[in-house]
Amino acid sequence: QAQAAKLSALSGAFRDAEFVEFVEMRSFLLALLATPLLADATVLVTGATGRTGSLLFKALKGYQSNLFVRALVRNLTEAKERLGCSKCDESEGIFVGDVTNSSSLSAAFDGVSKLAIAVGVYGTEAEAVVKAVEWQDVKNQVETFLSSGVSNKRIALISTMGTTTPPTSGNKVMFYKLLAESYLASAGVPFSIVKPCGLSNDAGGERLLMAGHDDSESWFSQGFYMIPRADVANVTAMALLHAPADAMRFDLCAKGAGSGSSDFPRLLQDALLPWQRATSEVVV
Repeated sequence: QAQAAKLSALSGAFRDAEFVEFVEMRSFLLALLATPLLADATVLVTGATGRTGSLLFKALKGYQSNLFVRALVRNLTEAKERLGCSKCDESEGIFVGDVTNSSSLSAAFDGVSKLAIAVGVYGTEAEAVVKAVEWQDVKNQVETFLSSGVSNKRIALISTMGTTTPPTSGNKVMFYKLLAESYLASAGVPFSIVKPCGLSNDAGGERLLMAGHDDSESWFSQGFYMIPRADVANVTAMALLHAPADAMRFDLCAKGAGSGSSDFPRLLQDALLPWQRATSEVVV
């Protein structure tokens, strides 16, 4: 019955044409069915109208009926276009706020137990903008989220590969993303930091995914340097809802199109550090 309930919720979400890429993700659906149902929880996605954030919002919305998913947006027109809402108000989980202004976040964050941060810049902005979005705004969100305590909470942050040794000249996106990673890791709350390689808009579910650490993999020299945003969204959803360890920080990339699809729980196990694997269990 529990699996039937999950399938019912998923099929309802997939009726919308915008979810066609997820219909193809058979391994992801099987992974969802293999995981235990969550207790009632409220999840907030920030950066929800972004190219990856919108996919993450939709993936979470299709997960199970007692998972209440909210989106923090700045622009209701964009929310209507990208999230498929009709009223686009709080009754549909759409909250208007600005991550640069902590006082505008209270309504969206009230009662939330799981936070997915998908904010980010394009990379062409002035350094002041990059610093504000990638570092200070993430700090604002973490502080707002944890101001009511840390019990039963978890945060997932979409960062990027390349933060192990950020470039010292030119664009400083990776430097400020590293500051955000470090702050989250020291905040005293369970977390998942997902660090993808280059992002593409290709369909998800068609590539074998790979996890690693500290930019030490040989993926780039093998010609693997891109991953679909849809795959990043689904890995992030699993890392937020069903992480096998309290603390996770891992690189993520994909092999070429047609290389297969991934076992998501196994991928998260591969994303653990060696000393975490022996004692890991699913955290719900």
